[in-house]
Amino acid sequence: MEDEVKQYHQRRRAFVIIPQVGIIVAQKGSIMSHEEILQSLGMPQEKVNEAIKNNPRGYFMDNTLVLYQGGDIKEGECWELKVENYKAVAENFADMKKLFNLNQDTLIYLGVRQGKLGEVWEKIHQVPITFFEK
Repeated sequence: MEDEVKQYHQRRRAFVIIPQVGIIVAQKGSIMSHEEILQSLGMPQEKVNEAIKNNPRGYFMDNTLVLYQGGDIKEGECWELKVENYKAVAENFADMKKLFNLNQDTLIYLGVRQGKLGEVWEKIHQVPITFFEK
């Protein structure tokens, strides 16, 4: 089971959007969490927690882009991208299209429902690729 989780994390590209700064993306093959990505930049833990709770983050894998935000949740609860962060995503979407090679077949979701640790969590709130295009 642990190997499956590691393989999943190696396949996905985790990212965090910092408004007014841009996209911070883990390198290919990284198993770092969003928190670990921000810590690696030297961000103080208080700011890391704030960014995880309030800023858009997510991952790209298998031509699927998943965006969300939020802190601690329990199994069955959701991390969802809040409407007030749509602008931050839209402002970075052209870069995301280039970075992840997004296309008309890319699936985009604005949240996940937490499942059991080690499982792939359910993606929720699918939108078309044109949702964030200017």
